[in-house]
Amino acid sequence: MDGGIIEVGGVEYPVACNAFTPIAYSREFFVERKDGSRRPKDINEAISVVLDVSAASNIPPIVPLLEIFYACAKTYNATAKEKTDLGKSFEDWVCGFPQSEFDLEREGGWASDVMQIIKDNFFPNAKADVEAATAEASDAAASAGAGE
Repeated sequence: MDGGIIEVGGVEYPVACNAFTPIAYSREFFVERKDGSRRPKDINEAISVVLDVSAASNIPPIVPLLEIFYACAKTYNATAKEKTDLGKSFEDWVCGFPQSEFDLEREGGWASDVMQIIKDNFFPNAKADVEAATAEASDAAASAGAGE
């Protein structure tokens, strides 16, 4: 999924992910430095956290997923004729989500849609790699049984 609709609590949010998405992300989110200054947060930092935490616990971290979701909604709005109301800020937008939407283990929720956006757009060759590995394993198994 590189674009489309993600539904949260009955509200549909059109999303897009393209070359503008990292820019939209870094315009919205910042990292506080030790000296008190701020620097723009990079979307790759959020993706790394999602991957690391998901690998360790099988449940993705909610804040980076919400940030990526918001950046994708902002990306859609950057070129859309009909803008989606995202509130005044990220915090306003997230506060509008019903409590039931924060269950990350639920199948088919917004979190799985955002995970699919990450896979499709930041790891596009992962599916091809998995398919190639599966084909190689099948070939190896067939070759092993060929001598019988």
